[in-house]
Amino acid sequence: MKCRLESFGGVLGLEEPPMLVHVDRDFMRSLGHADSPLWVEPETGLLSAPLEVHFSVTNACSQKCGQCYMDSGEADAGEMSGGDFRKAVDVLAGMGVFHMALGGGEALERPDFFELAGYVRSSGMVPNLTTNGHLMTPETARKCRVFGQVNVSIDDVGAPGEALPAEGDLAKRVAAIDLLLEAGIKVGVNCVVSRQNFASLSGMFDFAARRGLTDLELLRLKPTGRARADYFQRRLTPEQNQAFYPMIRDLSLEYGIAAKIDCSFVPMFCWHRPDKALMEQFSVYGCEAGNVLLGVRSDGRFAGCSFLSGKESILELPRLWSGSEHLRELRAWPDRAPEPCRACDYLELCKGGCRAVSQFVAGDFSAPDPECPLVVLHSAAKP
Repeated sequence: MKCRLESFGGVLGLEEPPMLVHVDRDFMRSLGHADSPLWVEPETGLLSAPLEVHFSVTNACSQKCGQCYMDSGEADAGEMSGGDFRKAVDVLAGMGVFHMALGGGEALERPDFFELAGYVRSSGMVPNLTTNGHLMTPETARKCRVFGQVNVSIDDVGAPGEALPAEGDLAKRVAAIDLLLEAGIKVGVNCVVSRQNFASLSGMFDFAARRGLTDLELLRLKPTGRARADYFQRRLTPEQNQAFYPMIRDLSLEYGIAAKIDCSFVPMFCWHRPDKALMEQFSVYGCEAGNVLLGVRSDGRFAGCSFLSGKESILELPRLWSGSEHLRELRAWPDRAPEPCRACDYLELCKGGCRAVSQFVAGDFSAPDPECPLVVLHSAAKP
């Protein structure tokens, strides 16, 4: 069991079931840990390092999807070499990072990808993969046993029980899932929720249940990369944002599938006034960019998450974790939150929604998420 000391106690990385558990100082002492210098100071919500790093190993992707938030297609001019990637892995492992989510572009288009993934695993971190599935073969699927989980990106499969196509893009993605399952790998689906597929999400739950997938990850559409071009035509309507939480709750219960959401959907949850203690217990938090999470582009530049841009090098993270102005600005947002967030009971959990959406839609990185139902209501009430 991997563990890391923190000001509140520590974080434990369990293997079965695979999960990260936050425990207090007394629990860490019961495991035999001596008092840490971190425990001299008052507890803080700032971690000593991210728990998970999303790392784009290449920007190359032959699919060039219109909604790609990474604007993938050609490899970045400064794409990290294998040697530099290993240096970055050493930095992250030395800081006690638990997971590395590897993706692209399309990670499988990088020739040395499995060598890099193996190095992540050998460093003591768990590598996971997100893929479009187009390059999956029986041999590639067996190589994917190095990952804790592989998620295949699929946004729509039609209505529940609807026949799937025998050819084309969706057929290749579904075939990849089947190959991975045959290889004994934990498989999930990443689904970007948009106005266009909202009404057919029941089909995604049905598909995940029929295939016996580990989970269904529902991702909010972000206005980054090529997705900016038609963002306003594809983002959820205010009515859909309000209906999102009860709908996926009911679908998850109906189909027996664990539905995960990315942190940018938390404002839509909070609109329904869920129990805050339960949210904390199940780690349902809003924006954790620059604390729990970190995003790294294939040229080594990091930002608080994959939907933000940064200029600093991941190789300098030990020095920059507490010194980066970009990270400090993200972490301090709740302290300077404007209305209606400042008066919201869920501020410390929600953290004001998605900064990438605020920057694009409101034109202000520091504005409350303009698509949060509470913010929409507050804006409508202004004279």
